[in-house]
Amino acid sequence: MIDTMKRHWLKFLGAALMGGCAQAQPAGRAVTTVTFNYTDRYLGDIAVDGAWTGGADAFGMGGGAEGLLAPSDPSRKAVLHVRWVVADIYDVASNTYSRRPDEPRTAEVPVAWPYPASPDYLVLHFYPDGHVEAELEADRPKRRIPPPPGYHR
Repeated sequence: MIDTMKRHWLKFLGAALMGGCAQAQPAGRAVTTVTFNYTDRYLGDIAVDGAWTGGADAFGMGGGAEGLLAPSDPSRKAVLHVRWVVADIYDVASNTYSRRPDEPRTAEVPVAWPYPASPDYLVLHFYPDGHVEAELEADRPKRRIPPPPGYHR
C-alpha cells in the first residue's frame, strides 16, 4: 500500500508529466479532465492537444487526468484537438463487452464559451452520433444524458 506522502509525490509527478505533454492553450489555470461517454462503445486513448487523458467505459465516465491548462484569456475562444479510439461494444442486458476493431478518431472541438472565471475541470462529452463537445466548469461536472435503464457499471 502506498503511503500518503508517496501518493502525493506520484500525483505531482504525473501532473508534471501530463503538463509537459500538453500543447494546450496559452498558459492559464491547471484543470482536471473529466470525460462523459454517452455511447455503447468503450473509448480509449483519449488525448487533448497531445496530452493523454485516459479512457471511458460505455455509458460511463472517465478521465481524471491533471495538467492541462485552461485558456488564460477569457475573451479568446479555444479549439481543442481531440484524439480517441472507439473500441469494444457494451451490451447492457448481459453487462459484457464484445470485441470490435479499434476505430481511431480525431476532431477539432471548440470549448463552450464564455468560460467560467476560475475553471477546475475540462469536460468532454462524447455523443452517439460521433460528435464531441467540450466545456470548462468551475463546479463538479454533471452528465447531460442518463445511462440507459439496466446499466450495471
